Parts: sequence; C-alpha cells; structure tokens
Amino acid sequence: MSQLLSEGLQIGDLNYLVSEKIHIDEYNSKMGQASDVVTLSFKVRDIMPANDLVSYLENGYDWILDADVSTGEVSDNNRLVFVEAQRRPGLYKYISEMLTDLDHLTGIKLDKWKFKWFMSEDYLPLNEETFEKVVPTTPDKYEKSVAAFASYKTESQKLTDDINTIKKLSGII
Repeated sequence: MSQLLSEGLQIGDLNYLVSEKIHIDEYNSKMGQASDVVTLSFKVRDIMPANDLVSYLENGYDWILDADVSTGEVSDNNRLVFVEAQRRPGLYKYISEMLTDLDHLTGIKLDKWKFKWFMSEDYLPLNEETFEKVVPTTPDKYEKSVAAFASYKTESQKLTDDINTIKKLSGII
C-alpha cells in the first residue's frame, strides 16, 4: 500500500516562524550593483522553514532575481532569507503582492509588515507612500540617496567634533 507524498507549503505552515520586519538594502547583492539590485531580508526561525520560504519565493515570482538562506544563524536558531530584485519603479507593487500571498503561510497581514531601509534609523510601516519616500526605486535615486547620506554623516561628525572641542576647551571633559 503506497502513501501519497505531498510536498510544498500549506496554509499556516510558517505561522510564528517569519518576522514581520524586513530589512532593505542592508546586505550586498550577489546579482549586481547595489544601485541596480535591491535586497530584502527576512528573519526566519530555523533552517527548514527558511529553505521552504526560499523555494516558495524562487518558484513563485519571476521578478525575484535570487533568493537564498544565510549560511549561519544570525541569532538563536534564526536564519536570514535574502531576496534580490531589480531596482525599478513600481517595486512596491511586486513586494506588496508577495507579502499579501505570504499572509496565507505566515498569518501576517500586509498592514502588519514593517521595514527598515539600511540608512533609516527606525522601522516604518510598509505601505506604498512610506516605501516610495524612503526606498530609492531607480539606480539614480539610489546613488543620490547614498551621496546625501554620506554628506549628512560628514556634517554630523563635524558638529560632534566641534561640540567635543568646545567641551574640552571649557573643561567639561
């Protein structure tokens, strides 16, 4: 008597295993330059669910250039799942459709996802308005954002240095 082998993810298989926080552009792309390719990363509890998620994403979305699992744990039994896609206008539409589909597996509704662009300080609600304001969706916008951030950091460091000089001269430190 043979049994039917059923493979693939079922509804709810990833409940409580995938974090609702997404990091964008925090990691370097394997598929191209950072200005051309956006990277998303999800934290997933344990290696097998992470591998299942990668397989699901790679087989389900033709706009995904690559998906992969971190080679090691990032924290207690957690792995990162990386997704790479071309940086282009309309990217939010693709990501939101993917996350809406993932609701069936994770139980995370679209309005519960949060994201952090690598130059942002805080997690933000993942909606079209916020995403379009924060995440550069073209290579040109990416280059300008990185340059602006570098300039801001330089100015911020100069201000910190000036404050420390004043403190030293006044005997505070």
